[in-house]
Amino acid sequence: MKRTSQSTRDPRDYGYPIADIAVLSAKAVEVTKRLTQLYGELPFSSKDPMSMLVEILLSHRTYDAQTDAAYENLLKHFGSWEAVRDAPTPEVQETIANVNFPEVKAPRIQAVLRQITQERGSLNLDFLRDLPLEESVAWLNRFEGVGPKTTACVLLFSCQRPILPVDAHVARTSIRLGLIGKRVSAETAHTLLQALLPQDARSIYDFHKALLRHGQRICVFERPRCKQCVLTDICDYYKTLTSQAKQ
Repeated sequence: MKRTSQSTRDPRDYGYPIADIAVLSAKAVEVTKRLTQLYGELPFSSKDPMSMLVEILLSHRTYDAQTDAAYENLLKHFGSWEAVRDAPTPEVQETIANVNFPEVKAPRIQAVLRQITQERGSLNLDFLRDLPLEESVAWLNRFEGVGPKTTACVLLFSCQRPILPVDAHVARTSIRLGLIGKRVSAETAHTLLQALLPQDARSIYDFHKALLRHGQRICVFERPRCKQCVLTDICDYYKTLTSQAKQ
């Protein structure tokens, strides 16, 4: 029997779609500029790093409105992160019952709070603002449930450190635009996209927030609203759609 040849793995799908990094960097800057003009520039968060860490742990696979409500419920019910740390786990779980997987998040948050207290003596992560960035990343990544996105969110949003969080919206929109390949993993996307951006916190924050909002409103998962998009002239996905329509 004749064996069917396997399709050749295209390295562009797992990295940058083109070799010219300068072109991709210019596109990333243009995307940030247009979408920031469209949606407006947002201020950095006023939350301290400890509070931001709790918020991001609550947010996993959960809508923003649910996360915000659970965060407020915790502070209203317990009054402090120390009280959350020391409370019976079922009580914490009940307080955040509106988020997805509260039975996982409640003990995880408490475990992180206890470990931080044991190592640092208090629930204060302000020291992350002053450590070398690589050390701050390594310190946060040690905790169970804290991955690259959570770490980047804490350090960028609350500490104004130049590190890019990549969530599902940012990844999806970046792939469709042609900034990264179609099969880039979430972890690799952090590295590839950050390398395309100016290495300052404001530029990285604007890029993240711009693509996040665009992914939520226009470049949605199913049936992206391309007719409402301001990026069609520089979007690889839209070019593919129009070329297919002409055939």
